[in-house]
Amino acid sequence: MIVPAKRLIEEPLNLPPHVVLLGAGASRAAFPNGDAGGHRLPVMNDFVTVLGLSDLLRDVPQGANFEDTYSLLRTDPQYTSVADELEQRIYEYFTELSLPDTATLYDRLVLSMRGTDAIFTFNWDPFLFDAYLRNRDVATLPEIFFLHGNVRIGSCLDHGRWGHYAGLCPDCGKPYTSVPLLYPIGKKDYSSSGYIAGSWDNARAWFKGAFTMTVFGYGAPQSDADAVELLRSSWLEKNEREMEHVHIIDLADDDVLHERWAPFTPTLHLHTYRHFSESHLARWPRRSCESIFYPMRDATPCLDFPLPETESLDELQDFVRKIATHEPPAT
Repeated sequence: MIVPAKRLIEEPLNLPPHVVLLGAGASRAAFPNGDAGGHRLPVMNDFVTVLGLSDLLRDVPQGANFEDTYSLLRTDPQYTSVADELEQRIYEYFTELSLPDTATLYDRLVLSMRGTDAIFTFNWDPFLFDAYLRNRDVATLPEIFFLHGNVRIGSCLDHGRWGHYAGLCPDCGKPYTSVPLLYPIGKKDYSSSGYIAGSWDNARAWFKGAFTMTVFGYGAPQSDADAVELLRSSWLEKNEREMEHVHIIDLADDDVLHERWAPFTPTLHLHTYRHFSESHLARWPRRSCESIFYPMRDATPCLDFPLPETESLDELQDFVRKIATHEPPAT
């Protein structure tokens, strides 16, 4: 007995959401050879090298990693000008990044999820935002939140609105102000930024109510220990997660990943994948939770209908559009 793809597509269930947590590894996986302009995508271990910051940091105090170094500079008045230039260079580098015209991993990600789902990212790069914009008329897409700010967004502190950094607040008509990207590691006071505080409030609510969580390319560094604990406590607040699953997409060894994410999985429902194409999101697009629910409840596997491995964005969008026609209207 197997649940056919036709049933999964045409009879979507009203299940709790699928939430995705993105780290820098997701962007490196999406563009291993660089973005549309050939710009390399950094991860924390090579951040200074990729962005060409060595000259700026040569004669200043060094921490254990980039975030430690920035914290030392930002909290010491004699290095204020260096910290300011560091922020400017980072902002300029990430602002220049762009999607190619072809279908990308980020297009696949946003199209594989429904309007009842959500994506939370720690990344400063613009790929999630830009992929959302160019696919938003195809189907209802997941909510997106930027936990560490983003170069594409701005916010209105007075009305809690946000959008493209060049936009205007729909309530007061004033230009959006930029959202901070960098925080001293010793005092990552996310509550000091209205948009960031709202994103973390949403993270607590979404993780508490989620049915499935996928972590893609996020290594949970020690510098984010408090943030990871907040997400863990939210994920486990509602129940012991007897049916819910945690999926990890990462190139690290399985032993490392299981140890890193074991606090999220008291019932041991943790699955690891090396590539997005192996994940439930790619194999059962817009029906990922159903693909977990039926085997757990009925011990019945589900026939998959994976996203097409095409470079044509139109072809990818057409495939998803046909699935989305069977979904109830967004509320």
